[in-house]
Amino acid sequence: MFRLSSRLSNNTVAQAVQSVSALSNQTGLAAMVGSANIARMRAMTGVIAQSASYSSVPRQMTQQMTLKEVGIMDPYVIPEKENRPSIFNDYKTWIKYAKLRMRNTGMTAASTLGMCWKLKDFGITGRFLGESEEAYIGMNEAFAKGDRKYLEEICTPSMYAKLKGQLKDRVGRYEWKYHGLVEKPQIVSIRQGQIGGHVLIQMIVRLHSNQSMGVFDKKNKLIAGDLKKSVPVLEYLVFQRYITDPEDNWRILGKTAPSTTTTSS
Repeated sequence: MFRLSSRLSNNTVAQAVQSVSALSNQTGLAAMVGSANIARMRAMTGVIAQSASYSSVPRQMTQQMTLKEVGIMDPYVIPEKENRPSIFNDYKTWIKYAKLRMRNTGMTAASTLGMCWKLKDFGITGRFLGESEEAYIGMNEAFAKGDRKYLEEICTPSMYAKLKGQLKDRVGRYEWKYHGLVEKPQIVSIRQGQIGGHVLIQMIVRLHSNQSMGVFDKKNKLIAGDLKKSVPVLEYLVFQRYITDPEDNWRILGKTAPSTTTTSS
């Protein structure tokens, strides 16, 4: 759970548009560990992003978020560069891709302006990127430790329910390390909606980092993974906040992945 302060800014609306990170490239969700022992845990390993401590955030959140969850409003993510169609090889598919990209760019710009205008904060997206990485790390630290209380604070109820179920089913003791970013975090999508009189913002953040993980049995024997070997992991996290609720904070709603070039929700 984290909240970016709503400090007033004298920047122009144009600066709000510039603060949106370039919508771009690269996919390839990497699998963290290749082991038969951990095959059944693959859904969990994506959650892991390693080490570094989460920013000191107050654990004050208890009764907040009685507002209805609506799921991911628009899970569309632009395909990674290597998966994009070529105008020369497949013109029709490229046209569909280009339209979807223009749609995503326009909706993100409009939602960014609406969010910045309501919060009176035109620097929010720039600061959000650093804190989103910290939140990602904080969630993974809590997941590895089995800290349900902290997961409940930083995640929405639906995301927490998924992680809680994975904690219940997992086998062994987890250890992992965070080895830093492969690329800087990027906001690839921003959407705004209105639910019961409240304005909801969802941001999809592309996080590409190096990680390592080990799973140990009751005798402290390594049964999967390798803490000494880091691998790149690419994930797209969805953060949300009801910006008209002064008590609400940014929380992790779930994950998505790059879409096909011809479909969008």
